[in-house]
Amino acid sequence: MHQRFRNSLKVVFSLAIGVSILGTQAMAQSDSVNQNKTTETATFRVPKNDPVQKKEDQLRFAVLPSSVMPKHPLDRAVSIAEESLGRMRREVYDYTAILAKRQRVNGEISPTTYMGAKIRCPRRSESGEEIPFSIYMRFMKPAKVAGREVIWVDGKYDGKAWVHEGAGSPLLRLKSFLLDPNSPLMMKGQREPVYEAGLENLILKLIEKAERDRAAGMCVVNYTDGATINKRSCSVIELIHKDRKEPYEFYKAQVFIDDELGLPVRFAAYDWPTAPGEAPELIEEYTYLNIKVNVGLKDIDFDPKNPRYSYKGLPD
Repeated sequence: MHQRFRNSLKVVFSLAIGVSILGTQAMAQSDSVNQNKTTETATFRVPKNDPVQKKEDQLRFAVLPSSVMPKHPLDRAVSIAEESLGRMRREVYDYTAILAKRQRVNGEISPTTYMGAKIRCPRRSESGEEIPFSIYMRFMKPAKVAGREVIWVDGKYDGKAWVHEGAGSPLLRLKSFLLDPNSPLMMKGQREPVYEAGLENLILKLIEKAERDRAAGMCVVNYTDGATINKRSCSVIELIHKDRKEPYEFYKAQVFIDDELGLPVRFAAYDWPTAPGEAPELIEEYTYLNIKVNVGLKDIDFDPKNPRYSYKGLPD
């Protein structure tokens, strides 16, 4: 593995992260999201493995002393993730991004949903004030959800989320709702509640799943250069579980790393093929676009009374 890719791996889960997703217009620090710019479809490409390069990598790896050989293909990934998590918690306070996601729920794959996001990490300020984990999302498309706004702040609103609909019935658009994130209404079409969003949560889940899978047995890990997302050069880490058994949740997972930014920009997981020779079906995919780190988000960014937001019928 050449030096540039090794350097990329070191920041795979670091937020110098905003992970990864797509080349559309980013959410501005002001509160607006230019919906007209978020219309292009994300395109990505992973080149086929070069058998010559793969053989060279195997030879280089084979000459390493046994004392430095990893005991499991996931050992290094776990170590990198834990180191990056510590760095993120020290250095990243907040960020904005555009999130594109698709998920399979109850056997049905959703259309790609685009959301402008503001996320503030849980931290202690210089004055000693506890800053809670805070999320604001504005749905941009498809049309049936465009304009929806969601705010969730850890420890506020009795653990509930403020929701405002931007499409559908006029009666719904004229009122804001305080809903339990785990309620059937909030979870409709979702695999996880809103408070599971964000890069830090993603890293924690990756560490948890990698440690669990590492304990369960061996797996295949591939590293590939020359991939692209919307024509941006990326490197890819790919994990494959050939055997379908507990506790594995997917057949294949991929993390795309933007080579210029040194950031993960896409995560996708696929189910086991239903028959030999068939392509694996998507379980879930998340792509983060145009991430801006440490933009100075304030309490007002996570307040439904923010005059830039479209919440209606709020209590006094």
